[in-house]
Amino acid sequence: MTTGRVEERLRALPPDWMLVPLGDLPLQSPVGYGITRPGPHVDHGVGMLRATDIQGGRVRPDQARHVSDQVDRANERSRIGVGDVLVVMVGRVGEAAVVTEEFAGWNISRTIGRVSLREEGPVDPAWLSAWLNSSYVRTWCAQRATGSTLQRTLNLAALRELPVPVPPRAQALEFLRLMTVIEEKAQVDAEIVGTAPAVADAWFRTEAAEGLRRAPFGELARISVGVRMRPHPEGLEPAGPSVPVVAPADILQSELAHLGDTGTGQVVTEDVPLCPPGSLLVAVREGGVRVVVNDVAVVPGRGVLVLEPWSEDDRYWLLHAIRCHALELASTAQGSAGREISHRAFAGAAVPWAPAEVRARFAAVAGRLHGRARTAAQEVSTLAALREVLLEEFLATGAAPSRGGPARGGGVQEGLFAME
Repeated sequence: MTTGRVEERLRALPPDWMLVPLGDLPLQSPVGYGITRPGPHVDHGVGMLRATDIQGGRVRPDQARHVSDQVDRANERSRIGVGDVLVVMVGRVGEAAVVTEEFAGWNISRTIGRVSLREEGPVDPAWLSAWLNSSYVRTWCAQRATGSTLQRTLNLAALRELPVPVPPRAQALEFLRLMTVIEEKAQVDAEIVGTAPAVADAWFRTEAAEGLRRAPFGELARISVGVRMRPHPEGLEPAGPSVPVVAPADILQSELAHLGDTGTGQVVTEDVPLCPPGSLLVAVREGGVRVVVNDVAVVPGRGVLVLEPWSEDDRYWLLHAIRCHALELASTAQGSAGREISHRAFAGAAVPWAPAEVRARFAAVAGRLHGRARTAAQEVSTLAALREVLLEEFLATGAAPSRGGPARGGGVQEGLFAME
């Protein structure tokens, strides 16, 4: 989708709609971003949301970060309340979520923009979030982002210029009612995506509780470190067969413990190092490491550590060994920002190692749990595609799909309404 198509879509809005730059909407305070210098994590401090905490259109912190009361007071302007719309400004630029009661009073980091709409204004926060999360806006934001591939940044000036279609409030509320039904179903699936691997983590801790010898990763898998820079997403199409390039950001932002095509390819040549499907790809972040299994052959990017287990049973055991020892494995990070993993330090780190029959039993259980998570993730993707179709229809006609809506969506809509 090009910028031209976005503009073409907005020129064809229904006649009773308005088109307003985001910065010109009725706001409680100017659009701004969060804390630039949060300092160290403070237990029992004030919660601070980061770009990684906004996933799938919702606020979902994995490991909550807290700042001191002093830092929070010095940044009152970015303290968030119910109904504020948070926008990712670094990385997945444009992705958004609405603040719920659970996070009222928290603060935000520099990687998030805050839009605080007036209650009496013409735009509902849920509508603005739905628009921001559309493919139209995500493309618009990506084309205006600057910086490196791993740290693409959208500045506030660009965000304020974002065109926002404003439908009549009654039509918007009817459309959002349908979106709520879809979101409720997607939320259940998203919980399964996170819960199923967590259950496998708990099972792993039981199996590895006591009496097992400890073995270093260097003895349990072939280990290598990626060195390739990821091609720019807006670069030329690869001239020939290509495979996905995995950057640390792909691993850190993956909701699943499995990773497919990243959407950015590297031309296959003799000097391109490939890691086969079923490898463990590890990246470091503040407070721990994250690991995924690649479903397809990939090129590991710079800062990605690769483990190639000797067997399928070993793969599941090592996957959950890394997940359950994420905090202590963060000590293997190096570099000024602690963003790269030391091959030698990781290879020397030891984890519990069970007999073959125990690993096989665990792999059977973990495999079923991960399979359930994959199914739920596919349903989330299907619902996301449905949201996009219904939004396109709403932008074109100005009418929210109803129970007896268009034939192409009627069956799905009836199933969703039946869930209410």
